[in-house]
Amino acid sequence: MLNQSEEGYRKFKVVYHSIILLFGLTLIITYIFGARQMDRGLLFLVLGIVFTLESVFGLCKNLNKVQSL
Repeated sequence: MLNQSEEGYRKFKVVYHSIILLFGLTLIITYIFGARQMDRGLLFLVLGIVFTLESVFGLCKNLNKVQSL
């Protein structure tokens, strides 16, 4: 089992990756709805995809680690 410190750190990582996931999805949605009006629309799309993939990977890694214990 996880001690209290490790459990708190795990919760922090889940919340952190969830916030980054929402940010990445927001960037992608911003690109979809405002692509014609922005000069840097492709930048928003690429950053959104990178942030989303990173946070999904981090969440999966963290949740799989807890389930294996």
